[in-house]
Amino acid sequence: MIRKHLASYRYAVRGIWLAFRHESNMVFHFIAAMAVVVTNYLLGVSRIEWVITVMLIGVVWMAEIFNTAIEKLADRVTRDNDPMIGQAKDLAAGAVLIICLIAVACAMIIYLPYLL
Repeated sequence: MIRKHLASYRYAVRGIWLAFRHESNMVFHFIAAMAVVVTNYLLGVSRIEWVITVMLIGVVWMAEIFNTAIEKLADRVTRDNDPMIGQAKDLAAGAVLIICLIAVACAMIIYLPYLL
């Protein structure tokens, strides 16, 4: 039972590694996350602001990985131009865009008082 549980972690880490290795958007999100961490440090943001920004980083990465998983599954079903698969891919991409825009809005709310 423990061995099976530990194997699930191995698969999860492999999935994260695959996302960062093969998805250019994940590299972009990683660079943005590092910029957020450096900005937080330089501005000396509060503990709660650290928690908010770190959680948003995690949610953005999670959304991007879900989007990638949906795209890969859809491509496995068919490479033909299927309107429903196109909608599914667009919806997943839209979810990533929404959380990224929310993260930017939160960053502005957090950082502007420090910069002004």
